Amino acid sequence: MLIVDAANVIGSRPTGWWRDRAGAARDFTGRVERAVAQGGLDGAVLLVLEGKARAGVPEGKNAGVRVVHAAGSGHEAKASIAVGVRRSGAPDGPIYPGHAVHDNVLQASVEAYVRAIAALLTDEGVDIAASVPSPGDTDRHETDPDHRSGAKDKIMTAYNS
Repeated sequence: MLIVDAANVIGSRPTGWWRDRAGAARDFTGRVERAVAQGGLDGAVLLVLEGKARAGVPEGKNAGVRVVHAAGSGHEAKASIAVGVRRSGAPDGPIYPGHAVHDNVLQASVEAYVRAIAALLTDEGVDIAASVPSPGDTDRHETDPDHRSGAKDKIMTAYNS
């Protein structure tokens, strides 16, 4: 699963996106949809739009891309995300579900995906608890030096639960 915070990606290029945020979101979503259709992106794609960009693309799934609108600025959207993963090369194999609810749609998406992968690995006999650090044991990342978000700890908790 690929989770895209569209504002960060669109905002990384000085294309004049700030003059037409909805148009920039529509253009970017179209590019992602084409990449999925052409096989350049494999698996599920979740695209999160916020602010004025939401007006450019409706919520829902189209061409392999699910668009979600954040309720506030940033990725602040209370979300209940459910995903399923299947072992690569096993198109008829079991689907391992993952589900999470969080006040941040990106975090809910990551936690749901982690839970689905954890279910698959457990079924394969992998001892996740022995191979993943405990919450609080993770290093701080340069983009979150004060460890304000606690995102790593929450992801590790999802892995270990």
